Amino acid sequence: MEEYKLNDKDIRKVIYDSFSEGREETRILEEFPMGDSRADMLLVTKTKLIGLEIKSDRDSFERLARQIRDYERFFDTNYLVVGTYHVEEALRTVPPHWGIYEVYENADGTYVMECVRGTSPVLKDNTEEKLYLLWRNELMRIVRDYRLAKGNLQRKDKMISKIVRGLSQPVIQTEICNALLTREYK
Repeated sequence: MEEYKLNDKDIRKVIYDSFSEGREETRILEEFPMGDSRADMLLVTKTKLIGLEIKSDRDSFERLARQIRDYERFFDTNYLVVGTYHVEEALRTVPPHWGIYEVYENADGTYVMECVRGTSPVLKDNTEEKLYLLWRNELMRIVRDYRLAKGNLQRKDKMISKIVRGLSQPVIQTEICNALLTREYK
């Protein structure tokens, strides 16, 4: 039997169980595109975007520096979720404002998730970058609902510019979260 056997699938199940329990207005999106990368999981609430990067016992930290930069561009807070094998390396590697969760097998054979280190918000205003996570039709709905432009704007960058100039950061944040909570995938 391997000493470190926790895999990505086991970790994802524990995350779903931990974050979905009793929470209305919460959605977990997997393999979520962000810029040129994909977030393992994105937890969307009514007010926040929380990135979850997973490193199973079998994964390496080789790409983690780039992944950290990408997560910080788009999300409000971020966590690294690791198996026991990677806890010490995680504490040494991820920035202090990143949270760390450890997933391990307890005495009765079930997996549990425990917070090793809490998180704090991303230190810069990334409102404009977060708008790029939205689809064109979601951006157009915001532009129309708030009457930020006449006619149809075709380019995302033009719609984003109108939204950033026309609305406050808290309103934009609420709209981003609402769009991702209600997004329908085919």
